[in-house]
Amino acid sequence: MISKEEIEKMIEVANKTEKFAYIFKSSHRFGAAVLTAKGEIFGGCNMDGVISSLGSCAEMVALHHALAHGNYDIKAVLVIDEKRYEFPCGSCLQLICQFQQSSQQKIEIISAKTNGEYLIKSLDELLPLGYYSTSFEEKLKSFKNYDD
Repeated sequence: MISKEEIEKMIEVANKTEKFAYIFKSSHRFGAAVLTAKGEIFGGCNMDGVISSLGSCAEMVALHHALAHGNYDIKAVLVIDEKRYEFPCGSCLQLICQFQQSSQQKIEIISAKTNGEYLIKSLDELLPLGYYSTSFEEKLKSFKNYDD
């Protein structure tokens, strides 16, 4: 279970990274933060692409940031928006599902507003029929944090 202090730190990171959003098309800033099982927090912001498929969601960037630092065990993912509660899109939820299968730990999804208000949902609530690979199950479970 995630603590209020961890959520507050995640909101702080997401607020900081949101301002760096590269949004020449959408004009909608998102920030995200990923909390690892070791307590580290990695931020990300969204990026528009001239070709739509080249853009990235903030939570995907934050997950890649954690991964680039050798962290595979994800405890929570937070998405922040200024005005309303937003949860990850279906593609991001499916990517988070892959990390949940890899770590075999439930991942909490937090939707926060920049003023600090937040809602918490489980990944299973948001993606009840997520795809869990049987073909790659053992390979996914073999990924552990690099410091472990």
